[in-house]
Amino acid sequence: AKAAAAAPATPAAASAAAAPPSAPFVERTPEELAKMKKDERGAYHQARIAAQQAAATGAGAVAGVAEAEGAGGKGVQLTKAQRRAMQEAQRKVKEDAKVGPSEFEELLKDLKLQGLTEQQAREVIEQMGKTTVEEGDDDDDEDDEAEDLLSDVREWMDEQDAVTKDSMSDFNLKVRFQGHVDSGPPDHIRAILAVLVGQIAEGLDLAAGAKLQPGAVAKKAEPVMKRWAPLLEVIYSKIEDALEGSDAAVQGVFEALASREGSSDNGIAIAAVGIFMAMRDIDMIEDDDLLTGCKRVDTQSTVLDKFVEFLEQELEDDEEDSA
Repeated sequence: AKAAAAAPATPAAASAAAAPPSAPFVERTPEELAKMKKDERGAYHQARIAAQQAAATGAGAVAGVAEAEGAGGKGVQLTKAQRRAMQEAQRKVKEDAKVGPSEFEELLKDLKLQGLTEQQAREVIEQMGKTTVEEGDDDDDEDDEAEDLLSDVREWMDEQDAVTKDSMSDFNLKVRFQGHVDSGPPDHIRAILAVLVGQIAEGLDLAAGAKLQPGAVAKKAEPVMKRWAPLLEVIYSKIEDALEGSDAAVQGVFEALASREGSSDNGIAIAAVGIFMAMRDIDMIEDDDLLTGCKRVDTQSTVLDKFVEFLEQELEDDEEDSA
């Protein structure tokens, strides 16, 4: 399988969107901002708000709520990340007493650049100062269903009708607005594959002694992989380290299969090989990287060993053809 060539993000956009929270904030020129995509501008201005005005900490997360609800954000059920952001913002607002005229205008401008209307931006700023969030909410959150990356990715995927390369922007917005700012392409690949593996494995008998064949799994996996190929290919192409990418793809599949109740080592290996066969039909991971990932699996098996031999033969044949 050949890896798809995805259009690289602009240096300015990549730097703004990918910089960790602890990295020094770097102002961008209007020309650089114009080259950014909407989600990249959003990430940039969130970082700018955090660096410029402590009172605006968490504005990006709150903005996500207001944007989703239209105007007002009344009656919103905040996520854990948004509640924490709101709490922090409120503490800072109380410390600063109030947002001065110049700070207000700067914050208003930043929120509008993130895609909010002026009315929505004003309501976000007002909500930051007036909405009461109970300090004990964090304790109650522990009793709620975990709002982790996987559950948020699954929720987003369930909402999609069509999947194209343009879905990447919407996916990024979902991930960032849910507070997963430290997650990266390898994490996203693992999460997406976990959801897809769950769909593929539904109805499969992964128990020891089951008469499961890789070919049957591949047949079931092919339409699933092809549907999500536009997103998988783009995200995977953003993983710079080949080893990290192969581990995310291969181990992500094995981990998702191992989490299923009643699965055996042999059943997991058979299903994984079938999924890898289908994965080779999309332009996500090269055979040599897939081979490396399979060789790094802790639990080897006869079916996986045979698949490794198959990949080695394919690569050898390719070298002979190109000689």
